[in-house]
Amino acid sequence: MIEQMTLLRARGLCAVLAITWATAGCSEQAATNIEEGAELKSTNGLIAINGLNSHNGLSTSNGLSTSNGLSTSNGLSTSNGLSTSNGLMTTTEGRTTLSYLIRCALPAGHFIAKQDQYGVWSKFPGELGFGPGWENGACDKTCQEGISACMMARVNTAGVHIPLWMVSPAPSIGWGRSTYYPNQEGTFFGNIFAPNPATGTVDAFYCNGPGFAVSTVPGRLGALQANAPYANPFGANAACAGNCIAANSPNQADGYKSCKGYNTPVTVWREPAPVFDITKTYRICSQYSGRCVSIQNSSKADGAKAVQWGFNSGDNQKFTIKSLGDGYYSFCNKGSGKCLDTTPPVGSDGSSIFQWAYDGTAGQRWAISSVGDGWFSIMVKENNRSLDIDHGLPDRTYVDGARMIQEMYTGILSQTYRLDYSP
Repeated sequence: MIEQMTLLRARGLCAVLAITWATAGCSEQAATNIEEGAELKSTNGLIAINGLNSHNGLSTSNGLSTSNGLSTSNGLSTSNGLSTSNGLMTTTEGRTTLSYLIRCALPAGHFIAKQDQYGVWSKFPGELGFGPGWENGACDKTCQEGISACMMARVNTAGVHIPLWMVSPAPSIGWGRSTYYPNQEGTFFGNIFAPNPATGTVDAFYCNGPGFAVSTVPGRLGALQANAPYANPFGANAACAGNCIAANSPNQADGYKSCKGYNTPVTVWREPAPVFDITKTYRICSQYSGRCVSIQNSSKADGAKAVQWGFNSGDNQKFTIKSLGDGYYSFCNKGSGKCLDTTPPVGSDGSSIFQWAYDGTAGQRWAISSVGDGWFSIMVKENNRSLDIDHGLPDRTYVDGARMIQEMYTGILSQTYRLDYSP
């Protein structure tokens, strides 16, 4: 799901979307930076590229059940470039794909406005400028390859928003590193618009960077990524180094200018894994309600529920946060010594969160992913659900004692938390 907002921050352009990217640092000069070819910061979270068929790609029929209404021969702003009567414009999922597609294609300050089959208008803003000519003309091979890499880099099949830093030989992006994004996750390349004649399928590829396993989160490379739209053509976990051509000096350590004959790849860098002192305790407080995760009635029993409550500095509101070494963390309560858990039972949407003696199972392993500005999403490994607050009627998300639950991640504020030191 796309979080519908764009933020200008102190060190670059931070577009919060269903995928996370990165820029030379977010600043009020963001628009100028993009025009000058600065590297870019944004977010990931595109759950699926609706309209992409592994055989037919985006440019032909059958990406959905009908023609996707997209032409690379005509400008997106024309009726022949993007149809209003069939394909991507006619479904919610298709319009989500278009929003990513057009953010990748057009530069900031440009947009496409289209009606759906019912005459309802949608406005799709540009952001990155991998294919600026497609606004009013054709999307050539370079345009298609750049947009393809951009789209794949923004996929998170779990829908988790995490910050990424993107670099590319594309003139609108360019090279550059950020100390805030030290881990090279991988490089994306290919052409998802049309099938490769030699294979009959689209070329949707990635390769691994040396830091890809650091701060692993659901929906990205190597972490609970069901139905990934791309594959590593060099072999399982094969590195980009030795298989791709590095950028020219002095940017050779930034990323790659060519992979497998594709000359507009996108290399993604990630934030470091959050670090917590296991000798200290932290409170877990909701951005939506301002209330903090608590163990109900300060219980020390297995199976006691986790609820939210206004912070009162009780031990039942303080947790040690321990890295488990695989990109996941445990949250164990200071008062009881027991840890946040989704079982019993194995949860579905709306199921309660409990405390239980630590056993290392997937229901006690949580991925912590930055969503920017010091806020985090918290998702359990067991079923890829997010820590959330009971949304019962009347609205309980502000109420002391409301249950902490597990819910499919959508990026809403009740699924976003601060993790602050609390002695």
